[in-house]
Amino acid sequence: MGVGRTAWQASLATALLLVGCAPGDADTTDPAWEDGAPVPAEASVDDDVGPRPGVDAALPPDDGPVALPDAPPALDAGAAALLDAVTPAPIDASTMMAVDVAPAPVDAGPSAPVLPELRCRVQSTTYDAAMQELDVGPSSSARLRFTLPGIPAGVTAAALRYTSFDADHPGEEGVITLNGQRFQMLANTAWDNVTVPEHRVDVSGAVVAGDNVVAFGPGPLPRSFFRVGRVALEFTARVERCPDAATPMPTPVDAGTPAGPVVERTIGYRAATYTQRGNWVFRCDANYAYTARGDHAAEDCTGGYDPDGTLRGTATFTFTNVTAATYDVLIGSRHSSNRNDMRALFTVNGEGLRIDQRTGDGALAIVTDLWGRRALSGTVRVVLDATRNSGSDSVSFVTLRPVR
Repeated sequence: MGVGRTAWQASLATALLLVGCAPGDADTTDPAWEDGAPVPAEASVDDDVGPRPGVDAALPPDDGPVALPDAPPALDAGAAALLDAVTPAPIDASTMMAVDVAPAPVDAGPSAPVLPELRCRVQSTTYDAAMQELDVGPSSSARLRFTLPGIPAGVTAAALRYTSFDADHPGEEGVITLNGQRFQMLANTAWDNVTVPEHRVDVSGAVVAGDNVVAFGPGPLPRSFFRVGRVALEFTARVERCPDAATPMPTPVDAGTPAGPVVERTIGYRAATYTQRGNWVFRCDANYAYTARGDHAAEDCTGGYDPDGTLRGTATFTFTNVTAATYDVLIGSRHSSNRNDMRALFTVNGEGLRIDQRTGDGALAIVTDLWGRRALSGTVRVVLDATRNSGSDSVSFVTLRPVR
């Protein structure tokens, strides 16, 4: 009776132990291990929690050996059942997504060669003829016309070149028309009765292929008077060669700063360029020129004195290829008490300063004044500008003296 009860108790303890270890019963502890720590419910098979109480440890003996319950018979797994690899159903082509496949490249052959951009010059058909003259009112339909023949297609830029005479009214002198587009004639107050060559007007965009006719017409003045000649067109174009009527032009090369020895240079009054020449007296006996009005013809050694009463005009001294250096600009002139009260205005490359020529004893001696010290190079223009006053100005020479 004791043994049977003991065996029954052992079987019951084993069953309870197995039930206690069932998954999901997280808070159960083994009755034979009441002092042990509970098994954490969240422990996974990879957690290092040590031996499991009641599973890995043997039960203590009770009244003799314990007969373990028979293990259930092993299930015969038999041959492993293979999953049925069902033949896939055919895909409805109407539901297939389109895939962008690049077309096979096609050989387009060699690319067309890019024509070179040449610089050319076409002269008008009357280029070497005498200058044409316009003398009309603002409403006149008279025009000076010049034909530029054989301009090629592909012109990328163009400039009109021409020579003018007496173009002395800026903004009002006249109008240039080329294929319906209008451009202002170039003018300067210093060009009164003066011939100025090689004007340049940008006419890019107005040129067409073939013959181009350029016309010069009057401006808004009550009377427009000027002469024009030697008209030409300089242009760049993508062509194999310049047209037959054109002269190829070399590509300009930057000459850079003139090099060479730094020397003192002087230009005398006889080598200067004058506007309103009739207002100037050339005193060859005293080596200077001055603006005047009244009876001074006997003092003029050239016969060019023919005053208009204004005492106005300009004298320009042009130095070319000046080697870069710092120079003192010196002005030689005759001083006398009746010179311009506003003082004589001299400009150097457009910068103006005035010199008082009223000092001195009035003798015929030439006085040298320092206009200023400047860094100069290339072309340097010094101008005695007597157009802004009605006094008498004089000049004998201009000197560029390098500062040593």
